[in-house]
Formats: sequence, structure tokens, C-alpha cells
Amino acid sequence: MYEIDLSTLMLIGLDDVSTRIVTTDNEFIIKESCKKIMDNSCRFFGSSLTDRIKATNRLVNMASKTPIVVEESRNIIFFPLKSTREKNNIWISFNNLDTYTKDGNKTILIFKNGKQISLNFSYYIIDNQVTRSIMLDYEINMRRKSLEK
Repeated sequence: MYEIDLSTLMLIGLDDVSTRIVTTDNEFIIKESCKKIMDNSCRFFGSSLTDRIKATNRLVNMASKTPIVVEESRNIIFFPLKSTREKNNIWISFNNLDTYTKDGNKTILIFKNGKQISLNFSYYIIDNQVTRSIMLDYEINMRRKSLEK
């Protein structure tokens, strides 16, 4: 069983029962659905994937392709490229993503460690998901600051 941590860059669902995991140092495939890995990781840190999605909906009023906070103390945020109901989704670490560029119909993701991955997704889908993650991150940080007063 794999749990997401700060080194996790992406989860790429290959089918309903296997996932390619990309970390800062490694890439490997495990026999577990992407959705199950996300749910197990959320549960490891105290909540289910469904509850994390509901929390994002309450915080920033997003109902589809919802970015989530996997772990709160280190503010680990991941965003999906497809519906969160799909088992073979692609989840990207907002925290590790440095930039992304358009390459025809594809988008090249460039992570903070320099790793580059080309995806068959439009730049605009990824840009929208990054924007939604920024909104979630901002709201969480504003709430933290209000508690510090």
C-alpha cells in the first residue's frame, strides 16, 4: 500500500486496478487504483477522500474535479485532471509543480526538482486546475492566519 508524501509528484491511473506513481526520485507501478491510493492516503492523515472533497466544496464552493488537501499540517494539495469519481484518474501535486507549458495538444509539466512529464491534456485544463488549487491554498492559509490572532 502506498501513501502520498512530500516526494510524490503524480499518480497516473493506468486502469481500474493499477497506478503509475511518480516521485522525486523514482517511478513505479503498483496494483492499486489511483482512487484507492488517494483514499488510503487521506485516511492515513485522518479523513477519507470523500470527506476531503466535501471540505473543499465547503471552503471554496467547487463541485467537480475538486483539488484536495491530502495532509493538513504540511498543506499537501493534489488536484485531479478528471472527475474524482474515476478510478483511473491523474492526480498532480500542487506543491511540487513548478510550471507547465503548452506543447500542441499536450502540456509539459515541470516539477520543482526539474523532472518533466508530458501529458495528453490541454494546457487550459491544467491551468484551470492549478487556479482552483491556488484558491484552495489561499483559503486554507487565510483560515490558519485568522486562528493565529
